[in-house]
Amino acid sequence: MKRKIRSIALLIGLVLLCLLMSPELVSAQPPREGFSEDFENSQFEGWEYTAELNVAEGVLRLSTGDFAMKMGGWGNQTTNIRIKFNDGVSEFFIQYFARGKNVDNYTLVFLPDMILLDKGRPSEATRLGEAANTLPANTWIDLQIQVLKGTHTISADGVILITATDPEPLLPGGIGFHMLGEGSVEIDSISLTLPLFEGQAPAGEGLQEKPVPELIAEPTATAKPTTATSARSLIDSIQDLFGTEGSSVDLMTFVVNLLLAVVLSFILSRVYIYWGGSLSNRRKFAANFILLTVTTTFIILVVRSSVALSLGLVGALSIVRFRTAVKEPEELAYLFFAISIGIGLGDNQRLVTTVAFAIAIVIIGLLKLFRKSKADVNLHLTITSQAPGKVDLPQVMEALQSHTTKLKLMRLDETEEVLEVAFLVEFKRIENLNAAKEAVKALSTQVSVTFLDNKGIW
Repeated sequence: MKRKIRSIALLIGLVLLCLLMSPELVSAQPPREGFSEDFENSQFEGWEYTAELNVAEGVLRLSTGDFAMKMGGWGNQTTNIRIKFNDGVSEFFIQYFARGKNVDNYTLVFLPDMILLDKGRPSEATRLGEAANTLPANTWIDLQIQVLKGTHTISADGVILITATDPEPLLPGGIGFHMLGEGSVEIDSISLTLPLFEGQAPAGEGLQEKPVPELIAEPTATAKPTTATSARSLIDSIQDLFGTEGSSVDLMTFVVNLLLAVVLSFILSRVYIYWGGSLSNRRKFAANFILLTVTTTFIILVVRSSVALSLGLVGALSIVRFRTAVKEPEELAYLFFAISIGIGLGDNQRLVTTVAFAIAIVIIGLLKLFRKSKADVNLHLTITSQAPGKVDLPQVMEALQSHTTKLKLMRLDETEEVLEVAFLVEFKRIENLNAAKEAVKALSTQVSVTFLDNKGIW
């Protein structure tokens, strides 16, 4: 009864710990909420902008060289911008999923005759979509940017201009405006909202799609350097220093996921040691879970943003062979469980991984609690007795039962001259083993005792 109470207490503790490790408490990203800005305050907080930026009468006015950016962690979103393009606008950028200078983002480029949707850095961007620029000048326009699971929908006054899908979405980020060319742009208000859940349909579903005329030539947009008045953050500097050609990985997300992998794999190792039924050395086997989970998380975090690295990983693993045999199905199941945790955290699915982990632990605990108790043994004991001091089986079992926590008879060979009996036994302390050995030897001087360690007794 006390054993069941301890099991229930351990199960409840593990569930509470898993709930506490939910991404709402450990996530490096900001809370899941959007923002709105009406520019009524000329010193609008939370923005980075050039000193010459003009904000007056609730309107943000960007002239040549001006930029304004609000950093954040917004991914799937619906962003509504009330905007006016004045006469003579030659090149204007709206960037979203933006995370700093020299980091990939999505960019809407407004040219006199075209609207472009690019992915990447301005100097090496990939074209996702384009449309003819038929937006009227000197007129307020309700521009909407919708992003849901890699699908981008750009519309103006309820008419869809561009629809594009990115199979490899960028990491969430902020939003910014940059006036590169001649002319000026005015922004009256911005409203960014997030979907209630990832599968929610875009708020603007049912918008009327505008036919895009065939384009004869594709002009190239030239990027001009900008002058920022505020210093970049330390994380952005580190990313720029160690950045590669692939999509960069957010450093804080990387660290949080690795730490969460350590915590979950440690809990898994404790569960396997105390609730597992394998006869192998469970403590030694469970020690591999942390390294396996952390390694898997690291690999997935690195290769998830690069097809080239993914192919390289496949080639590297094809020449690796694991020689260690997995003797029991339970060992293989726990290995797959540890790898699954690493894959989930590597793909930045912290909530799904934590919930699945908690459910799996609850199931394992319930199965352990309600299944029929079996000898959870760790030592092979062989006793041999020869005539004339030969003893019988009841004497041997009576001598062992008072010193063992579990006793399971595996083999019995008995003749008139020799008795040989094999058990699987479990001792909590080394003193119990010595006491059991002395009790068996006290039965007869002709008794020989052999212990074979299969797990460890302390």
